[in-house]
Amino acid sequence: MTVNDKITSYEPMIHSIVQQLNILYDKDEYMQIGRIAVFEAINKFDVNKTSCSESQFVYTLIRQRLIDEIRKVSRYQERYTPVENNNLETPASGDSYNLENTAAKILNTREYRWFTLALSGYSLKETAEILGVSVSTAKNIRKNARAKLGRSLSH
Repeated sequence: MTVNDKITSYEPMIHSIVQQLNILYDKDEYMQIGRIAVFEAINKFDVNKTSCSESQFVYTLIRQRLIDEIRKVSRYQERYTPVENNNLETPASGDSYNLENTAAKILNTREYRWFTLALSGYSLKETAEILGVSVSTAKNIRKNARAKLGRSLSH
């Protein structure tokens, strides 16, 4: 039996795991990740080193790879998806308004540090680590800074 035949024989298993994990979007991409996991599992599986069957080993590896991909996509979306309550709107191009200078004037030190880190693309978790606070505290800093900036922009 060739490797391609084995991968094809595990297609129903991959499909079943995709359904169990409730993957609704990008199914083709997840199916491909499952196929790659089958290939890796077939190459890694050694009867002498494990007490499980090949199909159990393949199942576990497929499931792990798919969960890893779900987490990776989730982290990406968390980092790059705009928040719903976005009070920070970009001023008009002809406006001489400078958001960063205003932020420096109205925000306290921690809020301004959050502001500069957010503009640099840091995630909330990374910002919390840099500021030396918990994620919950970083969320409060973010909330307060947005409120101050929002009030400033509305005037």
